Amino acid sequence: MGQLFRKIHLWLGLTSGVLIFLTCISGAFYAFKEELFQAIHHDQLYNANTNEMAQALPLNELWANAQHSLGEEYPISYGTCYKDKNRNWSFKAYHYDSEGVTYNQWLKYDYIAYVNPYSGEVVDVMNHKWEFFHLVKMFHWSFLLNTEYGQPIVAFTVVVFLISLLTGLYLWWPFRKGKKGYAINTRSSRKVLNYDLHNVLGFYMLPVNIILSLTGMVWAFKWFMMLVYAVANLSTTPPEKATIASSFNDQQFRPQTYSAVYQQVRKKHPEAYSVNVYPASTDSTGLISVFVKNEPSVYFQAYQEQYDKYSGELLHSKGFEDLSRGEKLIAMNYDIHTGAILGKTGKILAFIAALIGASLPVTGFIIWYKKRRKSKQQRLRLSTRLSNS
Repeated sequence: MGQLFRKIHLWLGLTSGVLIFLTCISGAFYAFKEELFQAIHHDQLYNANTNEMAQALPLNELWANAQHSLGEEYPISYGTCYKDKNRNWSFKAYHYDSEGVTYNQWLKYDYIAYVNPYSGEVVDVMNHKWEFFHLVKMFHWSFLLNTEYGQPIVAFTVVVFLISLLTGLYLWWPFRKGKKGYAINTRSSRKVLNYDLHNVLGFYMLPVNIILSLTGMVWAFKWFMMLVYAVANLSTTPPEKATIASSFNDQQFRPQTYSAVYQQVRKKHPEAYSVNVYPASTDSTGLISVFVKNEPSVYFQAYQEQYDKYSGELLHSKGFEDLSRGEKLIAMNYDIHTGAILGKTGKILAFIAALIGASLPVTGFIIWYKKRRKSKQQRLRLSTRLSNS
């Protein structure tokens, strides 16, 4: 078993080490995306409002201003409204082309218009398609390829990484056979130090990296997501989907409905961090959808609601507490994967684990290369001795 695991560990590492390194290092870069993005783009995201009693302009007016700055060829996909009086509201327009293969072909455009909610001024229009952290996210998601093509590669990488972690644990279990290899010997040679960095750091971050791998697999494999759902629910019965539609009776949709919907949402969720309002679909019975994010750092504590596109009446609301155990676990997946579910501590753990995960193929390759070179030198010396004799 040991010999088999050693070969699996070695060849998976050698054949997939580069992909594992790229996946982990991009995950490490993305760990503190929110904090760094807000620091870098502070002037676009924040305004200088000092009046706590200031009232935002109607959402439909801000929406129209943002659409005018973007141009009619880039219809707004959703608007985000914030409780924080000093946050500018954002309006995002993006479009994916399912026929595209590379990132540039797949994502046709992605713009964000930042609007001062009190003056209505469009502060800036960001070409989000080429924003650094968005590129990092999409690289981590599908190696800058269409999800259809890139995600299977990422999925393969995650599975290989998980197998490498488990086989590595078996091969090096520090307490097996009386070994004491659970600390890094900083006074040792570079060879021993590299060996310790590979084994000891990999061992201590193993639980976190297993969690990161499993949560990554939830997105990569639909069957794994359904398995998680079924295990958590102790049932394979999928959740029921509510049939909801706007009541069409020869009415005309009015943009003012967006403002009416937002006011209702704010009365219902006065402390919500942000509210995403999605435009009504062109279908006559289409809905205005709303995503209410209660906490700034996590997404699972949220409500998803649908409103009548004509009357602005609330038709359906579903919060985290209304979900089944399986649905809750799936909803928490992103926040678990990024570590945000544990706040700053969780993000630090995810960052360190991803960084160490990226180092494992490097230190592992150095171990293999040195052993291979030593073996080659030994064979050469033996061949020389035999020829001389």
